[in-house]
Amino acid sequence: MGISDAAQYLDMSERWMYRESLRHGLPRYHFGGKVKFKVEELDRWARQQKVA
Repeated sequence: MGISDAAQYLDMSERWMYRESLRHGLPRYHFGGKVKFKVEELDRWARQQKVA
């Protein structure tokens, strides 16, 4: 999925996705200068962000 779909899926802004995806360890892929994400990996990453 593209950056806008991933941002909407996580309820974050596209700007956050670009700026923070590397910093927060979001798994991402680059194809032809575009950033792509896999839903399963976003779900896995989100579960790891649980706050006690």
